[in-house]
Amino acid sequence: GSSDGCPVVPYRNPLNGSSTEFRQNPREFIQKWTEKLGPVYRVHLFGKLYTVVSGRYVREVFLNSNFDFFAGINRRFNMTLMAGIPDGDIPQEEGRKIVVKYLTPSLKYFTARAVENLNIGLDEILGDLNEPKELPHMYPLVQRMVARASASVFVGKELAKDDELVNVFQHITTDIGSMIRTESWLEPFDTLMWLRMWAIGKFSPRVNSYRQKMTKTMGAEIERRLKAAKENPSGWDRPTDVLQDLIENVEVPRHTNLISHIVNYTIGLIFASIHTTSENGTIVLYRILQHPKLMEELLEEQNEVLKQHGIHPSGAAKDVFTFEIVKGLPKLDSIVRESMRLRNEFYELPHSNVGNNKVVLSNGTIIQPGEDVLINSWYNQQYDGWEDYKEINDDRSEFKPYRFLNTGRPSTKIGDDYLVFGEGKHACP
Repeated sequence: GSSDGCPVVPYRNPLNGSSTEFRQNPREFIQKWTEKLGPVYRVHLFGKLYTVVSGRYVREVFLNSNFDFFAGINRRFNMTLMAGIPDGDIPQEEGRKIVVKYLTPSLKYFTARAVENLNIGLDEILGDLNEPKELPHMYPLVQRMVARASASVFVGKELAKDDELVNVFQHITTDIGSMIRTESWLEPFDTLMWLRMWAIGKFSPRVNSYRQKMTKTMGAEIERRLKAAKENPSGWDRPTDVLQDLIENVEVPRHTNLISHIVNYTIGLIFASIHTTSENGTIVLYRILQHPKLMEELLEEQNEVLKQHGIHPSGAAKDVFTFEIVKGLPKLDSIVRESMRLRNEFYELPHSNVGNNKVVLSNGTIIQPGEDVLINSWYNQQYDGWEDYKEINDDRSEFKPYRFLNTGRPSTKIGDDYLVFGEGKHACP
């Protein structure tokens, strides 16, 4: 135990702690120690001692402004640093503000464009399917679709046709992420980790080529738009996309210029969206493939809804899958929520106490300034023994496709037992 009575998972190695044992079998490790030590305990992982928080205690982390997710994640995985974005240029809350301000209010408007580009990405990889096609893995397909759709909304319809730019959107996150993923011996040393990530951003030829491609293509488009708006302020054809909102609204720091600054913002948006969306989309598709009967039922639901709206399924995708139609597929939505709930998530969402005072949880556990917590997502989303969620969630470790049908819990509704999108002020906007 420790001075506040919080139990600790025993470990021998002061640098590596329990990391090796955890990585060998995360599910077995988390189940064993959560059952042994209860909802709040400490574990030495990834180079430091964390307090693990489970069950109803998670909201005491999510809703306390002394805990900061970005400070927690950046120690091991500082994406802006690795992308060569100068410190503080893009405050990490900014990405969220952009989404809330420019994206969320226009989701309905962007649906047609996104669907059209999802389809373009699909066709690029699958072709006309006159012959059956075998894919080694679903992820690259979904990733391509999501990259096309995201590009069309972030930088506009024209730039979304640029294959090289879409390639950047598709690969930059996983590519930069893979540069640091293998360096587990560095984890205990914060300064070395920081230097390693800084060096990737500063010197990596791959990062440099991604940045150059974005700067060249987006730069030309930004200049074209500025010129058009200047020449004909009231009559120019103003594009509707996040790029235009940024051109009109960002404040450029002194040491940089508009184009570099917008490239940095766009990289931030890509990091926050494309990989997570592709991963979740892939997980849902694999669940459906694991239970092929679901395909017939989903197709039936889809045809039923299209019939009610008088839409012929053979039309163009963007005319078929409108905002209303997508919202009217409750079986699909339940499968999406259930698949995401059962993701392989274990100790997730690190948060640092960035305040000047200690935080005391309601069970007496103390988290000092500078200390970190991990959220026990596995317990909250999948563990059968969590009493609070017995009545709606028996057999929580099983996949039940229609568990959430007619429960008023769509796939986007956050709760203590569904943390895929986080919770509190850092929840995915």
